Amino acid sequence: MEKVTHLQIFSSTILDGNMNTNAKFFEPGLTKEQIRAQFNQHRIQLGKQYGFDGMHILTPIQKVLPSLDGLSKEAAEQAMKTYESMYPDGSYVRITRERLEQVTDLYDLDIYSDILMIGKELPGIVLAYPVADCPVVLVEDTKQGVVSMAHCGAEYIDRGLPGQMVDSLREEVDSKPCDIRVFIGPHIQKESYIYDGFPKFIRHPDAWGSCITEFRGMIHIDMTSAILKQMALRGISMEKIECSSIDTYRDARYYSHRASSVLQEPEGRFYTGCFYQEEEKVMCKNR
Repeated sequence: MEKVTHLQIFSSTILDGNMNTNAKFFEPGLTKEQIRAQFNQHRIQLGKQYGFDGMHILTPIQKVLPSLDGLSKEAAEQAMKTYESMYPDGSYVRITRERLEQVTDLYDLDIYSDILMIGKELPGIVLAYPVADCPVVLVEDTKQGVVSMAHCGAEYIDRGLPGQMVDSLREEVDSKPCDIRVFIGPHIQKESYIYDGFPKFIRHPDAWGSCITEFRGMIHIDMTSAILKQMALRGISMEKIECSSIDTYRDARYYSHRASSVLQEPEGRFYTGCFYQEEEKVMCKNR
């Protein structure tokens, strides 16, 4: 009889430690080895809390829109050519058992892609992304047991990544809208996500519509509504979408890039992610 698996979704907090190896998030003077040791310990403890191996967490390497400030026209054009040539927007990689055999610690597995995808045939393998205000989006085909994950900050929303996540499942396993559910992790909410001018990273303002508003001279960005808008265009009903109402800027349990720069709060990254769990473990856990 085939094993039944269940998708488990989690978000870490500041109490779980920083989920990133950037030296600026650690005490000054630590070596790379010491930083990695602390990071490993954070992941191991997180895994014990949620029931997975902390060394079995995968994170994609997304292409990042380059800053063109101060560059000459020629240099800016070259930077954009390099950016566009990395891989197509919305590209995805489905994790296979053969790929996992390449390394012991899955953090060392470099996967260049906007989207990671995994199926229920690989229980215990975790997809997670370290964030500090941006939403991580999970899109699952519940009928076939396949899930896509992507970091969907405003830059990625602007180029249509949330909708492309649905497209990736449709391309990979011929998913139907009625079989899809969506989870949007903790992120900065529109009340807190403000600019004193129109953000430079937004290149497709028409795609946002009412998700970008002006109030008392400040620009407010509603990432939640922008993601929901893209899901609606793919035929995903609101009943199939769970969206965290946590505002990472206001909630001290979460790292926030904006809070660290405005309020001098601790800087770091928390994980939002998921993994399939075997039915036997779920039954034992619920007894």
